[in-house]
Formats: sequence, structure tokens, C-alpha cells
Amino acid sequence: MTRVVVGFMFWVFILGVLPSQATTVSGTLTIDGVRAGGAIVYLESDQSQAFSPTPTHAVVDQKDLTFVPQVLPIVRGTIVEFTNSDDVQHNVFTPSPVAGEFDLGTYSRGETRSVTLNEVGEVLILCNIHMEMAAHILVLKNPYFAVVTQEGSYQIPEVPSGTYTLRVWHGRPLPYSQPLDVPTASELTLHLQMKK
Repeated sequence: MTRVVVGFMFWVFILGVLPSQATTVSGTLTIDGVRAGGAIVYLESDQSQAFSPTPTHAVVDQKDLTFVPQVLPIVRGTIVEFTNSDDVQHNVFTPSPVAGEFDLGTYSRGETRSVTLNEVGEVLILCNIHMEMAAHILVLKNPYFAVVTQEGSYQIPEVPSGTYTLRVWHGRPLPYSQPLDVPTASELTLHLQMKK
């Protein structure tokens, strides 16, 4: 086991010994000593390969006056369906330019509206009827991402070997990036401890 200290982040690398075609990158994330549930850990690559979204649809529900989930990473080109499971009317709109500042209008329980998100970036989702409602969609170039659990763990499966840039989003893109070489191994474990 090797410990590498980079800036405010501490890394613990544990490589699996069984070779495979792709690697599972997993570990834990804390920010300022607190488990960072709801953060997104993702890997960017300089490769120009285009990825088809899988699955092609994602769902954001409106339930109990809350967007569910409140944090959603997707691959660009994904169709996002916004359903209404409440007994009141809801609206879905975004002021985010990368999503075209769309407004899906007002609709009732059991109805669904959808939009395709083709541009990489962060999309803030709001309801103009219930101003306390908010969600974030992070549109990424590839499927190598994970939402950190409330226990502080994450797992990114099927990452091909190669060179990537590791980034973290937690309510906003954090001012941090780190080159990461993913080996041909069964597992790569990264325990990340960050300070804002």
C-alpha cells in the first residue's frame, strides 16, 4: 500500500492482483472530515471517444415537494424524464445555459415531461411553484462517475485502463483535479480526504 499526499488530498492506493479488461475504481470521500454523501466523483479523459448514454433515459420524480434524486450524473445525450407523483401541480425549469434554459411548464400528478441534455455541464433544476425545490444534474462526457453514498463510499465500475483526470463535484465543481493512471487490474481503491 502506498500513501501519496497531494495538496489537501490524501490518497491510499490498493491495486487488485487479478488482471481484467476494466477496473472498478472505488473508495471513500470525506470533505473537511465529513463523509461527503451526495458528492459526485468522476473521471475525465482526453480521448475523443463518443459514448452513447446507457440507459438512454433517467428519471427525476417530484415527490413530497422534493426532486428525487436531488443529484443526478448522466452521460450527455440522455433523455431525462420529470414525473409528478404529488397531489399538487409542479413545474420544471432551469436557468442553466448548457440546457438551453428550458421550461417544461406546469403539470399534474401522473404526468411526465422530458428533455434531452446534450451539452456537458451542470444543470440546476427548479420548480417555479415551490421555490424550495432544487436538484442538480451533472452532464458528463463518459459514464465513469459515481454518486457518493451517505456512508461516504463510491464505486465506478468498468473503467478502461488509461490516464484520466479525477474531479469531485459537491454542490458545485470543487477547485481540484488530479491526474490518475488507471491500471489493468481488478480494482483500484482511492480513499479521498479533501478540504474545501
